[in-house]
Amino acid sequence: MNQNTSRSNDRFMLLGYITVVISSLLIGLFPTLSKPVLTSVNPLFFTAICAIAPFAVFTPLSITSSRRASVKGPQKPPSPKNNNLRRRIYAIVILSSVVGGIIGPIAYFFGLQTSSAADASLLANAEMLFTILIASFAFHEKLNRVGLLAVILVSIGVIVVATDLQFSSTALDFAAPGHLLILLAGLCWGMDNNLITYASERIDVVKFIRYRSSITWPILLLLSYLAMTFPSNTSELGKIFLIGLVVFAGSLYFNFLALKWLGAIRSTLIFPISSVFGVAAAYFILHETIGVYQIVSVGIIFLGIYFMTRTESVRREYSYDVP
Repeated sequence: MNQNTSRSNDRFMLLGYITVVISSLLIGLFPTLSKPVLTSVNPLFFTAICAIAPFAVFTPLSITSSRRASVKGPQKPPSPKNNNLRRRIYAIVILSSVVGGIIGPIAYFFGLQTSSAADASLLANAEMLFTILIASFAFHEKLNRVGLLAVILVSIGVIVVATDLQFSSTALDFAAPGHLLILLAGLCWGMDNNLITYASERIDVVKFIRYRSSITWPILLLLSYLAMTFPSNTSELGKIFLIGLVVFAGSLYFNFLALKWLGAIRSTLIFPISSVFGVAAAYFILHETIGVYQIVSVGIIFLGIYFMTRTESVRREYSYDVP
């Protein structure tokens, strides 16, 4: 029985590594794909349109899945315990939508407007720290020395690959308004990673994305309208929706599965390979230059990921049942 459980866990771990790499690839493409569009479109409006894509894709899939389940026959009447669990899950979906889907992106984009890109890349690593702290204290995921070494290596690698060691004189001025907003975004996304990890073991991924996107896009669009960020030229809408379809919908789907199968800490520490994909995309598509430090940092990131993939680096309880 223990051997079967071990094999099952290994299979889920392998699937988790595959999905986190796919999610990282999609996110890594985001700066390259969005950079030409964001020169003429407000970031808040951009985020609102991108958020519509997951709703448009996963709502029909979720409805179809529910209809197929109903065709199989009548379901057992829900018990009071299951009702309480469902209410808890729906509350988590709402919290995840508000914290990770609305406050996080808004804080990040507004913080980015008053911070340099290099400083923002440095401060955005707070998401990794907050994810680990919350996972350790609230959800009982634990790092040992190997895992801690992986955290240090990945953090160094991500900072270098994103900035090429070019910082402004105010990079560590955490009291600056723009920096505080980026740190707030990191806190929101760290909370969201752990909320998704908890919910992923108890709700279907398609249903989760459907519920979450149905909350986020109307609110973001309303905020965009109130802030008068609607562009006069709508020629970019198709491109924005396509980016939302590929990056937002795709990465959210695969990130959900990765958090489910690997847990919050492992997923968050492997996810920075998106920086590697981003640098590669910028080089091949936008013809941006790559520094020597960035090339070396790629090796540091992969070394940290190697340590993180060692089974004993993180201890977590496994549960993959969906009610």
